[in-house]
Amino acid sequence: MIAKLRHFLPRKIVIQIYNSLVGPYISYAIAVWGSADKCHINKILILQKRALRFIYFAERKDHAIPLFLDANILPVSFLYYKNICTLMYDVRHEKAPTNILDLFIDTKSIHSYNTRSSASRNFYIKQSKLQIQLKAFSRLGARIWNEIPASLKAKPKRIFKTELHRSLLHVLKSHDDYLDIFQIGKAIKRS
Repeated sequence: MIAKLRHFLPRKIVIQIYNSLVGPYISYAIAVWGSADKCHINKILILQKRALRFIYFAERKDHAIPLFLDANILPVSFLYYKNICTLMYDVRHEKAPTNILDLFIDTKSIHSYNTRSSASRNFYIKQSKLQIQLKAFSRLGARIWNEIPASLKAKPKRIFKTELHRSLLHVLKSHDDYLDIFQIGKAIKRS
């Protein structure tokens, strides 16, 4: 559909069509399936890049990151990171469902004394040697939340989401590569 509409509509409208028809399919329940193996996530990324190349009349082999940046669209791994951060924001402010809130423990409830981690309102990360448990939402969400700069965590939710999106686009631009969620967190922490 995008391949046909791009000939008749302005690019801005075609991007809005992408955001209303393709974007929701990609972001629906991404907190659940976003930690899937890279081979599965890459299939979605390829479709995203294909749609953007259609929108911009780009060649098949053209680099897609400038297209993501120009369209203000995040690649699937960045969308997953943003979704986890937003959900963790709700967990921190106790606005998430109870069954999700029960997955996380404040660091301050682990120790009877004050630590830097408890003072910054971080979550306790349960240790594990199993890779599958390290990808569990209860560990991954806490790890991602703990890496977010404190200045960003303190913002109201609307501003938090806007600045997080801007930061993710900046990371995408500066690294010029499709990073995984662990690399994204480290890059945001550095910037």
